[in-house]
Order: sequence, then C-alpha cells, then structure tokens
Amino acid sequence: MQELIFGLIGGTALLMYGVDMMGEGLEKASGDMMKKILTVLTGRVWSAFLVGTFVTALVQSSTAVTVLTVGFVNAGLMKLPQAVGIIYGANIGTTITAQLMAFSFRFKLTDIALPVIGLGFAIAYFGRKKMKYIGNAIMGFGMMFLGLKILNSGVPLMQQSPLLREFFEKYASNPILGIVLGAVATAMVHSSTATVGLVMILGQAGLLDLRSAVCIMLGDNIGTCITAQVASLSGNISARRTAWAHTLYNVIGVILAAIMLPLFLKSIVAFTDSFNPGGGLAAQIANSHTLFNVFSAVVFLPFTKQYVRFLEVLIRSKEDEDEDTSKYLDRLLLDTPAAAIKAVASELARVIEIGRRMLDEVMRAFHENDEKLLEKARKDEETLNTLQREVTMYIVDLSKHALSDKQSQAVPAMISGINNAERIGDHALSIVSLAEMKIEGGFVFSQEALSDLKKMHGVIESMFELTIDSLRRTDGSHIKEVEALENRLDEMSREVQAGHARRLEEGRCTLEAGLIFLDVVNYLERIADHIFKACLSGTVMAEATHNGR
Repeated sequence: MQELIFGLIGGTALLMYGVDMMGEGLEKASGDMMKKILTVLTGRVWSAFLVGTFVTALVQSSTAVTVLTVGFVNAGLMKLPQAVGIIYGANIGTTITAQLMAFSFRFKLTDIALPVIGLGFAIAYFGRKKMKYIGNAIMGFGMMFLGLKILNSGVPLMQQSPLLREFFEKYASNPILGIVLGAVATAMVHSSTATVGLVMILGQAGLLDLRSAVCIMLGDNIGTCITAQVASLSGNISARRTAWAHTLYNVIGVILAAIMLPLFLKSIVAFTDSFNPGGGLAAQIANSHTLFNVFSAVVFLPFTKQYVRFLEVLIRSKEDEDEDTSKYLDRLLLDTPAAAIKAVASELARVIEIGRRMLDEVMRAFHENDEKLLEKARKDEETLNTLQREVTMYIVDLSKHALSDKQSQAVPAMISGINNAERIGDHALSIVSLAEMKIEGGFVFSQEALSDLKKMHGVIESMFELTIDSLRRTDGSHIKEVEALENRLDEMSREVQAGHARRLEEGRCTLEAGLIFLDVVNYLERIADHIFKACLSGTVMAEATHNGR
C-alpha cells in the first residue's frame, strides 16, 4: 500500500510538473508572437476560433490562453465576440497533449522519457535565449511521460486495492458524481490535461470503464474554468463576461453531452475504431476529450452573436461602478509589454475623457452661472488625481519587466502622458475658482467675450476628440492635426487678448471681469498645450507597440 501511495504521489507530481513546464516553455519560446497573433488575427469569430485552436495547440495550455484573453478584453484590446471565438478554439487545441498521452501508451513512448529529459536539459543548459525555453519544453515533455510511466507501473497494485475499486465503483460510476469528481480534481490541480492523464491510468488499471472515465473528463472541462474566473475578479465588466463565457460554454456543453451520454459513448467507440483501431481505452478517453470540445464548438459557433447578447443581458454593468479605479490596466498583461502599453494608452484616453468632461462642466458653469456643475468638476479632478497615481504605479511595475529598446523609450512617454492628463484637471480646477469669483461677484461678461471663450473651447474639444481617438487606436494618427489645432489656439489666444484690450479701452469691460477673462484664456491655452503633449506621448507608445524591437 505504501509503495502504491508513494508511486501515485510522485507520478502525479511529475505528470503535473511536466505538463506545466512544457506549457510554460512553449509559451515563452513563442514570445510576443502568441500575443500578437491573438490580438491581430482575430477580427471575426471564425478566425478567432482558428487562432485560438492554433495558439493553444502551440503552447498547450488552454488556461494560459483563456486567462490572457480575459486580460486582453479587460484592457480593451479585444471585443467579447472575438474572445468567445478564441475560447472555442482553445478548448480544442489543448486536447493534443491528451492524444499524445494515449499515443504513448500504445507505442510505449514512456520508455524514452529519460533520454527526452536529458535532451531537453542539454538544450536548456547550452542553448541561448529561445533555445533555453525550447529545452525546458522538451524536459517537461519527458517529465510528463516519466510521470505516466511511474503511474503506469503502479497499475498492478491499483488492481489489487479493494479500497480504490470500491471508491471508483461508488462515485465514478454515477454520472453526476463523476462529473463533480472531475471538476473538483481539475480545479485543485489547475490542469485538465493532468487530470485526463490520471483518468487514463485508472482506466488502464481497470478501475474506470469508458462511461465513468468520460463523466470525469466532462467534469474536467468545468473545473478548468476556475482560473479564468479568479483572473476576472479584478477586471471590468467585459473581463467578467469573458470569464463567464468560458464557464457557461463548458457547463452547457457538459449538460448536453450528459443528456446524450449513450449516443456520445457510441460516437467515441465508433470514432476510435475508425481512426485508431487497437488504441484501447486510453485512446477512447483522449478522443472523448477532443470530440466533446469539437461538438461544443460546432453547437455554439453559429449562435455566437446570440450567445454574446445573452452574456451582456446576464452580466450587466453596475451603474455605480467605481470611476476612481482603472478600467483597462490588468496585471496579467505586465508579462506582455506591448499589450500592457496598449492598456496604458486606453487608460490614458479614459483619463483625458474625464478631463474633457470636467472642462465641459466648468465652461457650462461659466456661461450658465451653475454652481452645481462646479461641484461635479471638483469630483472629476479628485478622480483624475487618483487615476494618475494608479496609472503611474502600473507604468513603474511595467518598467521592471524585460522591455525592448522601443518599449523602454515608451516608459517616460507614458509617465509624461498621464502627468499631462492630470495637469488638464489642475488647470480646469483653476477655472472652477475663476467661475466661482464670477458668480459670487456678479460680474457680467460681454457677448463678444463669451463668444471668444466658446470658440476657444470648441478648438480644445476637437483636440480632445482627436487625441482620445489616437490613444484608443494606439496609432499616433492625429498628431499633426492636434499640433495644427494647438497652434491655431495660440493664435486665437493672441487675437482674443487683443480684442479684450480694445473692449477695455472702449469701456465695454470692467477691470475685475477682464482679469478673470484673461486668466480663463491663459488656462485654456495651457490645457491645449497639455493635450498636445499627451497626444505626442501617444505616438511614442504607438511605436513601442507596433515596432517592439
């Protein structure tokens, strides 16, 4: 019994570690390529589905791909329909490892586990850069096979254990309990592949028949959702919808498969007999894993639009969602600098949008003598200060990661961008004080003066719009237009001040009102300067995301 327990513990540990090491090695070897493929080639649901399948087959971790997808959606780099397509594909791509395990049982590939580990170690030890990661992936591959070999060597002992036989006859033979068992086991180990490997071993020992093994496999697909759910807890509404898209997709698929279990089992046997005759129970279990996920994708793909609408209705955004916290910054993206920089650009656009709203409230209050609008503007300025600190800390954390030359140059540009956005709020707050002086002092501005302020505000509105659009797209496309508007505003400022001097000479403006007017003009000019500088920061960020090297 002691030998069996030690073998199970050691074999399972090696299997889990091998699967994890292989996935991590493949993911790092792929570098930014995986992230770029996910964000660039997922325009339509079908292309997202194919990309999800390919990328997950490459890195062999549906959990990693799904969690990364949650991060991309949270950062505004991907829309929900594309994320759902990736999830469909990721579930299929991750089944390749199970197929390799089944293949190893039939052709005794577990016997070459030690040479494979040795080969991987040599590549990792002597290789450079990406070759080290490839070596680690090969070592993980070998450890996975070694774990299976150790577990397989315990099959005779498992067959002799009445305790194990009684446990699986009591629990796994019941479809519902089998599904629960698979879900709990996978949630604990965070790897459906490792759980499927264990199910194959138990099948080899005769402790599980095909029906029981399939039920546990179905549960695996539910248990694997827990990591994405945890990752979405700190995310925005889109990230939570993505995590629930993954969970409900798997749960609904499991329910459908459980309802049609007899037909599903016949399909597995027929498929295995046709494409892998003599593969045995291990091949049937691997095929059940693949067929289930293909079946789920076939059912859901035609109805993706309806599924997305359902998720939007089911998981509604909270009206009182805290605006003082970042919406797009996700710590999951820090290991993917290009994506993290795009997230900062999206957050910077949001901060500038709040500054835009604040200035609009101030200028309306100035024209309408509405003190309630001034109070709203003060709250917006507090929000800007809070967000500036949060975004700055995120940028500092990003700077501690491995960055390319272009990405390193983007760090001071990002800090400059968020500081300029915050300064917009500071100058708008100064106009709040001037508006209060105007209202409390009962000062009346001439129609010409009010018209001049409206024209200047109109130019600034155009600058806001172009800068926000440029940051959201992270392409620096509007920098020349924003610069032209900023120069135009400088000219307007000189013309407006000259016009004010004439009105003052003609006695059409009081000295007190004139001083307030000139200060407002001065602050509007400064706001325009900061908008242009923020837009300029966006061009550096765009270069860092499009030319990572």
